[in-house]
Amino acid sequence: ESILEEIKKLTQHPEFKGYIDDLGGPSANMYGMDCITKCPKNCIGCHKLDLSHSRLILLLRKARQIPGIKKIFIRSGIRYDLALESKEYLKEISEHHISGCLKIAPEHFSPKVLKLMNKDNSKFEEFYGYFMSLNKDQKQELRYYFMIGHPGDDEKEVQLLVNKLQKLKNVEQFQLFTPTPMTDSTCMYWAGMNPYTLEKVKVVYDFVGKKRLRDMM
Repeated sequence: ESILEEIKKLTQHPEFKGYIDDLGGPSANMYGMDCITKCPKNCIGCHKLDLSHSRLILLLRKARQIPGIKKIFIRSGIRYDLALESKEYLKEISEHHISGCLKIAPEHFSPKVLKLMNKDNSKFEEFYGYFMSLNKDQKQELRYYFMIGHPGDDEKEVQLLVNKLQKLKNVEQFQLFTPTPMTDSTCMYWAGMNPYTLEKVKVVYDFVGKKRLRDMM
């Protein structure tokens, strides 16, 4: 209700042109994925997590019906691995909420680095194939975001990423890992080890090493 109310208020602004630039922000399709119980488990892999996207689809449909709205875009990106759980959602955004490109973040293609990131892009090819089949007529494409220099990353792993990128179009940008407080990745970066297994993790700290990875990309 609060989101719809905010959109209604936007339509009343004298300079509003009818376009919502970005509904949802990064990981936009995780809206409404609430768990009915609280537990210490990893939410993404929990079978109790609602992956139907039903609340989000309803929100998008209601938002489009608000008088004064011409188009609502999703620009910041979605969790494509979760989006595959709802073909209805992918069809919905392909028809109504994409302008040319949809951003996704595979992050990397090294299994070692992805495991340390707590990421899984094993469904990338499946998502790519389904999205392109939906958007063949609209000529809409995917845009990608990657990260290098994460703990565990080195020249060998970046080379795996580079090899994969040569087969993709629209690589929008890549980021050099920056430690941020309160994250497992920063703990690895600071301690040089995996906090869960206590195994050593290779970390590129020096400027020359980071620049070498960047130059490879």
